[in-house]
Amino acid sequence: MMICLSLFRCVGAFIVAAADTRLAKDASVKSRRGSSFVHPSLRRNLAIIRPSSSLFDTRGGGSDDNSYISAESSSNKQLESLLDKAQQHLREKDADQAFVTLAQAYGIDPTSTTIAALFESCLSLKVQLAEELYSTWKNDAGNAPSEGELTNLFQDRMGLSSLFIDKEKYDEAGIQLRKAIEEAQHWLTYALQLSDAPSSPPAQLDLTNTQFAHWQPSIDRAQYLLYRTNAACCQWETYFQDGRQLSHSLSHNLSPSGHVQRILHPFDALKFPCMSLELASKIAQSYAARALESHRLVDAEESNVKQHRPRRPTVTVNRKEMPKQQQKIRIAYISPDFTSRHPLAFLMQHVFRYHDKSQFSVNIYSLSSKVDDGPEVQAIQESCDQFTYLSPEMSPMELYQRMVQDELDIIVDLCGYAGTSIIAEIMASRCLLQQVNDNISSAGGNRADGSTRCLPIHVSYMGFPGSIGSSQIWDYSIFDQVVIPPGDEYGIRKYYNEALVYMPHCYFVNSHKTVLGAEGDGTILANEEERIQLRSKYGIHPTAFVYCCHSRPDKIDPSTFRSWIRALSVARSEYFAKHSDERDLSSLESGAPILWLLRSGKEMEQNLRQLVRREFGETMEDALLFADVAERNEHLRRLGCADVFLDTPAYNAHTLGCDALYVGLPMISLLSSDIQPTSICDEQSTIATDKLASRVGASLLRAAEIEDFVYPTMSEYEDAMVKCVINNEWFKSIRERLRSSVRVSPLFDTERWVQNLEASFIKMKSINEGEDNEFPDIVVSDH
Repeated sequence: MMICLSLFRCVGAFIVAAADTRLAKDASVKSRRGSSFVHPSLRRNLAIIRPSSSLFDTRGGGSDDNSYISAESSSNKQLESLLDKAQQHLREKDADQAFVTLAQAYGIDPTSTTIAALFESCLSLKVQLAEELYSTWKNDAGNAPSEGELTNLFQDRMGLSSLFIDKEKYDEAGIQLRKAIEEAQHWLTYALQLSDAPSSPPAQLDLTNTQFAHWQPSIDRAQYLLYRTNAACCQWETYFQDGRQLSHSLSHNLSPSGHVQRILHPFDALKFPCMSLELASKIAQSYAARALESHRLVDAEESNVKQHRPRRPTVTVNRKEMPKQQQKIRIAYISPDFTSRHPLAFLMQHVFRYHDKSQFSVNIYSLSSKVDDGPEVQAIQESCDQFTYLSPEMSPMELYQRMVQDELDIIVDLCGYAGTSIIAEIMASRCLLQQVNDNISSAGGNRADGSTRCLPIHVSYMGFPGSIGSSQIWDYSIFDQVVIPPGDEYGIRKYYNEALVYMPHCYFVNSHKTVLGAEGDGTILANEEERIQLRSKYGIHPTAFVYCCHSRPDKIDPSTFRSWIRALSVARSEYFAKHSDERDLSSLESGAPILWLLRSGKEMEQNLRQLVRREFGETMEDALLFADVAERNEHLRRLGCADVFLDTPAYNAHTLGCDALYVGLPMISLLSSDIQPTSICDEQSTIATDKLASRVGASLLRAAEIEDFVYPTMSEYEDAMVKCVINNEWFKSIRERLRSSVRVSPLFDTERWVQNLEASFIKMKSINEGEDNEFPDIVVSDH
């Protein structure tokens, strides 16, 4: 039985790891997740308990077709037998044996939805039995579980919550996570004799320097998953309380090396309003330190933000004045996201064609696990000098050395901390290789990479919208002067360790003009008749004013949503007052302004509708309309049904912002004039817009030459929403100006953007070949 329990605990921990991967990814990833519900690391773990059978050797072993069919048939029978046994164990309430049997079944078919459902039943039974056993312990200390028993229950709840998350049962997942936290805190409070009874509610529990300090990371992780799970379905009842708890825990509970515990993903640190810019930067630094630690290297930079770091020098370059190169600069772009399913490939598919091939050679390195023949990838392959699929079987150092063999000058990391950690480890390989080369050179030997060239310059771009956290691993990040104001007058620049390239317009590149074309190509609505027909398909009145936000729901915070509903309520009141003489009440109601949101499960819609009914009245619920996730072309077409896109202040629309502006849909965005880098942990606070991801909307609008819709306060943001409805001439002039200028604006001039990027690359290379020990910031001029 000890083996069973140990396996149960181990697998439970791996199931929890799956939640971290799933929730951190963009909604666009959902379609390629497949039906397997367990993290790949669990798959490897379960491989050791597969039954010894020749069928595992027969698959792919070169046997003839008959033996393969025979093995497959045997496998199916064995799977049926194991599932029958697992169900029998569950009927007998023997959760441990059921789990071991399911683990064996999983080894045969990791994609089975039946196995996934039975795992859920198994963990549910385990939790139920523990609850029955410990139902009285909060009132009777004599029945309190041991620490080991509490650990088992905690891990069971964590594993069960992960399975619920996978099925988008966010409310049920949240219940399990909150119970796991509360039970652990009650038990620890009592165990530390901080109260007389286990049922006493714990205060801010500090486990530092206690015999239970090892519990802190587990509780913090559960707190993180709870906050993220509730954000995914707009369950905001304890949003600010949970945010304060999470922020406090991460700020005070540091790892032995002095870094923030790697519990929260760097992407979520940028997205969550409860995470300050300083804390988000520290989290990025901790992940950079992990990449260095994977090579047994020490992070030479301070884990804390350097408040008094000397300002880097700044140099200015102009794309029209750059010298011709005697030798081509060899550029490499590396990413796991060169796939037709990922926004990166869509955005950059026509970027590489604009590189000046007389001055630059372009190598693309894909870490995609599968060869992709989609149109986006084909366009990328056709526009580069070399496209290479890197083997996933190679170590990070082997992958890096493979690239260095191509004698590269600059490697552009298009991933950062998005999705996988291997890119950071690949980029960190340079530090180890440089160290080895230095040691060999000092001894008079040949370099480990077999080259006499400088190791490549490392650039972070596109994948991670924030500080990459280490100037040891990455030399530059590419941004612009809106997302990171130069001179640090707002106190933002100091949170970026690496040197910066300031692009002259928007840093965020796209291929919209060449991919989507113009009106009449089927993607952009050609006329009002076509717009009315498509509105009818989505249940929108022909003349209703439509506020639209098709961003993922976890980008919406409760304060912003309430602002939207307040403005919507005023706009509807103005509309009804203007049309008070009309007798057709049904038509009048359906023609009133509405808010059109992207649906992400039934729970999200229910939670938002409930909030509106409770706080704004039942009639306002009629103003909410929800749309399902759609294929890209349909998504772009239906944006044309809306009148105004509402940007989410905490984490702005990036690709979606480009989509909206390109189809002629104005976007309202917040760029606070009073920046005080703090976390937002109460309802009275407003989004600081100090994080880079909260400033992208303003950058897009500036480059699209429609800065009119960038507002410094949420009050003015709300006023603008109302003005769009009540001042038709003003709004019409804004929209016409956008439609007439957007396709000739710098935002959609991809060729111009690439020329500006090349100017920065030329400067980087010349600096790297000089004697300067530190890279300066590079400001690219476009005059």
